[in-house]
Amino acid sequence: MSRISATLGLFNLVLLALFVVSVAGLANGVGSGGGFTQLTGLLSLGMMAFALILATRPRWMEPGIGGLDKMYRLHKWLGIGALFAALVHWLIRGGHYRHGALGWAGGADTLFPALAGPARGLAEPLLVVMIVMVAVALARLVPYCFFRRCHVAMAGLFVVFAFHSLVLMRPALWPTPFGWATLALSVAGTVAAIDLIVRRFRGAPGSEARVVGSRYFPELKALEIELEVGADWKGHRAGQFAFVTTDPKEGAHPFTLATAWNPATRRVGFIAKELGDYTAGLRRAFRDGACARIEGPYGRFTFDDDKPRQIWIGAGIGITPFIAKLRERAGNPSGPTVDLFHATRAVSEDALARLRADARDAGVHLHVRISARDGRLDARQIMDAVPDWKAASVWFCGPADFGDSLRKDLVAAGLPPANFHQELFEMR
Repeated sequence: MSRISATLGLFNLVLLALFVVSVAGLANGVGSGGGFTQLTGLLSLGMMAFALILATRPRWMEPGIGGLDKMYRLHKWLGIGALFAALVHWLIRGGHYRHGALGWAGGADTLFPALAGPARGLAEPLLVVMIVMVAVALARLVPYCFFRRCHVAMAGLFVVFAFHSLVLMRPALWPTPFGWATLALSVAGTVAAIDLIVRRFRGAPGSEARVVGSRYFPELKALEIELEVGADWKGHRAGQFAFVTTDPKEGAHPFTLATAWNPATRRVGFIAKELGDYTAGLRRAFRDGACARIEGPYGRFTFDDDKPRQIWIGAGIGITPFIAKLRERAGNPSGPTVDLFHATRAVSEDALARLRADARDAGVHLHVRISARDGRLDARQIMDAVPDWKAASVWFCGPADFGDSLRKDLVAAGLPPANFHQELFEMR
C-alpha cells in the first residue's frame, strides 16, 4: 500500500474510532440516523481540514508522506473524499430532518439554538458550490489561474462548514473525543484557510530572485532559466523542486531544479516546457533581469538509498531532476553505478550533446531512446541493458501513466515494489 492511501485510510480510521468511542460512552446513544449524520459530518470536515493544511505546503510533513508531490496527490483524494462524505451527510440529514427524526425542527438539539438556522441554511447551497469547485479542480482543461482562484475560495467555504459543524453538533458529543476532534479540526482548518487567503492577496513567501540567463531549445519548446537568489535561500538538493512566481496575479508555478547548489555563486536553474497558457509566455516572463520569487525547496526525489546500482528514467521534460544530479556528480562520480535512460519524442541535438557531456562528466551510462527511431521504452529494454537490474533502485520522472506501466512490468518481473521511486509531478 502506498503512503498516500495508507495515510488517507489511517486518518479516516482514527476519526471513525473517535466516533465509536464517543458514542459508546453516551448513555442514550444518538440513534442510527443521527449517528451516521454526525459521523459523515466529521469525516467530511476532517478531510477538508487535512487537505487545507497540506495546501499550505508544510515541510515537516514531507518525510512522513514522501514529499510534497505525494502530499498534493493526497490533497486531491482528500478533497474527493470530503465531497463524497458531505453528499452522504446531506442525504442522510435531509431525510431524517424532513421526518423530524433528529429533533432539530426548532434548533433545540444544539448548544447554540439561535445560530442553528443560519448554520443549516448556509451549508446546503455552499455544498453545491463545493461540488462545482471540485469539478473545476479535477478538470485539467481549466486554466491554472482559474483553478488556483477556485482553490482559494474553497478555503473560505471551509470556514462556513466548520461553523455548521460546531453549531449543529449534538450537545452530548461536545465533552467526548468526537467533540474535541471536531473543535481541533475546525480550528486547524480555519488557520490554514486564513493562511492561504492571506497568501493569495499578499503574495507567496520565498526568496527574491533575478533572472541572469536563459536558453531556448525550439525543437523541445523548452526554456532553461538561471536565477540568482538572495541570501535567504538556504540551498537545495538535486531532484528537488521549487515554486516560482513572476506575476502575483498568476501565482506560483512548480519547477524542478536543474542545477546543483553552489553557495559561492548562489545560482539556481530550472527547465520549463511550453505546455499551457502560462508556460507559453515563459520567454517573456523570464527575460534577462526580470525579478521573481522562489519558494522551496520541496520534494524527496533525492536518490537516497543504499543500493550499489541505480537506474534513472527521465521521460521528456522529466529528465530535469537527473540533469541536476548529473551536475552534482560532475568531477566526482562517487556513489552507486548509474544507468540513465532518456526517452523522448522531440529531438534537440544541442540539448542531447549537453546531456551526453553531463553524463560523461558524472560517470553515468546514458541510454537515449528516441521514440520515432527506437520505439517506446519498455521494461524489457531496461532489463536487457542492465543485467543486475533486480539489485538496483529505479528512479522515474515523467508522464504518470508511463511510470505506472514501467513499475507494473518491473515489479511483475521481480523488482521489489519499494525499489521503484516515482516523482508525481502533478500539482492538480
